[in-house]
Amino acid sequence: MKPYYVVLAVLLALIFLAGCTLSSPSSEPAQEMTQSTLPNLTGIWSVESVGSFMPKSSMPGEWTHRKDYYSHLTAQAVITEQQGRVLHGMFMAPLGKNESFIAVIGMDNNSLYLADQDGFNDLKIVNNDLMTMIYRHATANDTVVAAGTWTRIK
Repeated sequence: MKPYYVVLAVLLALIFLAGCTLSSPSSEPAQEMTQSTLPNLTGIWSVESVGSFMPKSSMPGEWTHRKDYYSHLTAQAVITEQQGRVLHGMFMAPLGKNESFIAVIGMDNNSLYLADQDGFNDLKIVNNDLMTMIYRHATANDTVVAAGTWTRIK
């Protein structure tokens, strides 16, 4: 029986040593990206997109910028303020009212999530002067989807 005690003692010692040397997950919170690593997105952006408009009533929504089932949109967005990840701005197009928007830069520093008066825009930051976008909204008056680009003018 003596060999079993030796084997058991060696196994217990190995388990104890393994438990003491394994690292445990850090209890410290994830660090916020520093201000210098966040992209500066303030400025004037030219917006080009193709999309579709689906009416649900005789009148489009007051912030709807499309009127045709298949359409091309040329517009302008101005990001007026940026505080860390949070942005504020204005979207202006030939159709519909100018609309305020808010946005946040994603934790990957490559995504921008935007909400305007009636819809949502998911943008991918390609570089300092170009973003690609998918837009969608569904209101009582209409539904819109679009894909396009934001190109920085200045």
